[in-house]
Amino acid sequence: MNRQATKWFVMVAVLITAGAVAALSHAAEVNLSLSSAWVRPTLGAGRTTAAYLTITNSGTAADRLVAAEIPHASSVEIHTAGMEDGIMRMRRLEGLDIAPGTTVPLAPGGIHIMVIGLSEPIESGDEVPLTLIFEEAGSLTITATVSLAPPAHAPEPVDPDHMGENMQHHGH
Repeated sequence: MNRQATKWFVMVAVLITAGAVAALSHAAEVNLSLSSAWVRPTLGAGRTTAAYLTITNSGTAADRLVAAEIPHASSVEIHTAGMEDGIMRMRRLEGLDIAPGTTVPLAPGGIHIMVIGLSEPIESGDEVPLTLIFEEAGSLTITATVSLAPPAHAPEPVDPDHMGENMQHHGH
């Protein structure tokens, strides 16, 4: 084989290998589902509440919850609650990793969605759209029932002494 043909052959082989590696790296996929969503009603003149749900990743790749939205709220944040020096404290999370093959409950006393500055009250029996925004899966929306207590199929409240380790946060 002449030198020019050898160079061309090597370049084609490199490109085919690079394409195969890229295809294999994309073979891992995120497959997220949302379930058991509920939101506490606003009380009195209060315009802040919390939302809870279960996130399941039945795919083979991780994803990260980075934001959430509810209509008529000035801010919606991912939070965690836990005991610190005998005092229950909330902290804002910059994101929440959802590992492949896991189910992550957002429940009272643990990770939850804080809904701040609602322009309209929400009352028991209402339904509101809750949109979660993930790095890979993009936006997923679920209808959340407004209730003082979780529906029978909602995640259980979290024991603050046994919080998950898959969260990253900063203080505020």
